[in-house]
Amino acid sequence: AAIRELVAKDQVKLAIARLQRGLDRRDAALLSSAFHDDAAVDYSFFDGSAADFCAMMTGGPDRPAHQVTMHRPTNLWIRVSGDAAISESYIIAYSPSGEGADAVQSLIGGRYLDRHECRNGEWRLTHRTYVLDWNINQPGTGTALATFAQPVLRGGWRNDDAGVRQLAAWGAGEQAISEQGGNVEISSTLAAQAEAAFARSEIHDRIVALSRAMDRGDEALLRSLWHPGAEVDLSGYYSGSAEGFCAFMLETLDGLVRVAHTVANEWINVDGDAAVAETYAISISTTSTDQGDQDILVGGRYLDRLERIDGLWKFTHRTFVHDWQIEQPATDQRDDPDGMYAALTRRGTRYPDDPVYAFWDSL
Repeated sequence: AAIRELVAKDQVKLAIARLQRGLDRRDAALLSSAFHDDAAVDYSFFDGSAADFCAMMTGGPDRPAHQVTMHRPTNLWIRVSGDAAISESYIIAYSPSGEGADAVQSLIGGRYLDRHECRNGEWRLTHRTYVLDWNINQPGTGTALATFAQPVLRGGWRNDDAGVRQLAAWGAGEQAISEQGGNVEISSTLAAQAEAAFARSEIHDRIVALSRAMDRGDEALLRSLWHPGAEVDLSGYYSGSAEGFCAFMLETLDGLVRVAHTVANEWINVDGDAAVAETYAISISTTSTDQGDQDILVGGRYLDRLERIDGLWKFTHRTFVHDWQIEQPATDQRDDPDGMYAALTRRGTRYPDDPVYAFWDSL
């Protein structure tokens, strides 16, 4: 059962990756392959069949070649029950628009709440809901360095994309992987590797759960993730007990307009019932000041220690290493009735009113 769940999570991840690649390459076949035939999509501005969604997102004239989008999912948390699964993933989308003096580069942050089913051995999406959390909109700047002005390999649409051509040259086609039934005898080495993979999967869930707890202000979840005596060191922001950190974090949230802690690039080393992890992190927050709202982007890394006690992996220590920071006047346009975000009416909020809670309790 544990191996089947691990395989299911892996296949769900691949389906989500296939969907995002289909969006960015405007590849109708690739995009459609991530959904079951009766799947549906709800983005607020669009609420209908996945087939119609795929046609809408890939049809019509292409944007100019330099206006390639990127949809980057992070913080993927998957819950599996038999042949059904649900997942929450944070998404940062890059979307350019306009030309010349009217050019705008937008970073759009939100979450996908996805439902998945395994049918005939194949995991695909049956429903996707989009939640808008934040947006940053700046005048188009092009490239900052002359050496990057004309990169050899550029993103594009379908077969015009350098990545698509490279993968094709390597013979890497798109295919769904079906689950195979039956019992398999495995070696002691493979069993140990599988045990480490199970541990890394559980640790990943703890890492993304901590992000959800901080972003939603979910006190019960936040406090549940630490073993007694755990400590936290956040590069001068806070240093002390995990219990004190939970109180500090909840108080900090009261002073923020919005916040998202995105995590990626996890490296997890498991040694029996102990583990260490390094995770790249970008936090996006908006705070109110006398000069108006300010956007603060902080990039760094979480260095975590975790232990498995009574079968449960929890944190015993977290250190944050600060790598970079950007501060600028907020450009959020969610309240502009004529803006591009007006139709995205499903908005992120705090516990217990955020859409993820009813969704998460549905499986």
